[in-house]
Amino acid sequence: MPTFRYVAQTQDGREVRGTVQANSRLEASDTLRKQGYWLLELYAEPEPATPLSAAHQKAWQPLFGGIPLKAQAVFFRQLATMLSAGVPLYQALDTLGNQRVHPRLRRTVLEIKNAVLAGERISDAFDRYPALFSPIVRALIRVGETAGALERTLRQISDYLENELELRRLISRVTFYPKLVLFFAILIPGMVPALITILGGQGGQPVGQVIGDILMRYLKILGFVFGVWAVYRLAMQSHSLRVAWGALLVSLPWIGFTYRQLALARFARALSALYGAGIPLSQAIRYAADACGNDYLTERLKPTASKLEAGRGIAESLRESGVLPQMVLDMVATGENTGEIGFMMDKVAEYYEEEGKLRSHQAGYVLGVVVFLGVAIYVAIIVIQFYAGYFSALLGGANAP
Repeated sequence: MPTFRYVAQTQDGREVRGTVQANSRLEASDTLRKQGYWLLELYAEPEPATPLSAAHQKAWQPLFGGIPLKAQAVFFRQLATMLSAGVPLYQALDTLGNQRVHPRLRRTVLEIKNAVLAGERISDAFDRYPALFSPIVRALIRVGETAGALERTLRQISDYLENELELRRLISRVTFYPKLVLFFAILIPGMVPALITILGGQGGQPVGQVIGDILMRYLKILGFVFGVWAVYRLAMQSHSLRVAWGALLVSLPWIGFTYRQLALARFARALSALYGAGIPLSQAIRYAADACGNDYLTERLKPTASKLEAGRGIAESLRESGVLPQMVLDMVATGENTGEIGFMMDKVAEYYEEEGKLRSHQAGYVLGVVVFLGVAIYVAIIVIQFYAGYFSALLGGANAP
């Protein structure tokens, strides 16, 4: 009989974890609800891994297995629109699944549709894919389904994903010029010697051989860059390495402070969406901490949830995390006193996003200048080396008997 692992809350708000044996996910969820648990996550224990499946999970999935954030945002927006128009859930999933361009998303949506037709709750169906849909998305779907407000919750998910996408686009925009300069810094120095060889007159190598050498050189560079990227992605599967990397990022001068602001903007935006959807505040903080995208900050923020469950105030608990400035803590305290935590967290997110955008643009300009100067020095060194060798050859020829 299959074994299902669950995360649930008791009626007094305690979080419990465990396993239950059942013939299906529907039977497992019914069993847990009869025990008085508020189900948060439920997923089947993986079957014994074959070498192929283990390689797919450990190597292929971290590198190429995700679904683009833009595709997710569009899907949830369209699903909410179809539900508001009165289209049955299974039909909306079938229509949207067949319209998806991304193959992984298309296959996943159609599998969710089949699970819904088989009698599963849509939240349980989404819980099958923790590697594709974040804990925030799955928690919001569960709350919306339980409260009978799935359409509104799907719109909240889409808004949240679009805000996250805008932050990522901001980072891409401000780093585009430095990346472009760096690309040409790698490209041009390899092209100049080859052109000199081709145009340098007699004794040069054949054109075909020179072009082949150029292509081989750049293939090696691309292979090196891909190797570094792959090693980084695979290394980030280790929790301890992610925490250490996150601590390093937030400790960098200038860039680290900007990175911290954008990460805390994600936290505040996620907390506002989760709390506004009706998720208990302690659980909302746990999910929102995962959303900030930095494991070091996540580890600092998550203990806040346990302190809330012990009866302490949210402002006091967040102050002890040591990651929020006093102004933000004052805004949180105001929201706590007035019962407007969700509204205040939205304001915190807006503040951090605006500050992050400003500092990101400034950092982008500074980084562009630094990269440009570095490339200029690099090119100057190549030119000096070329002319030094050229004049050395001339002087050597002149002094020859």
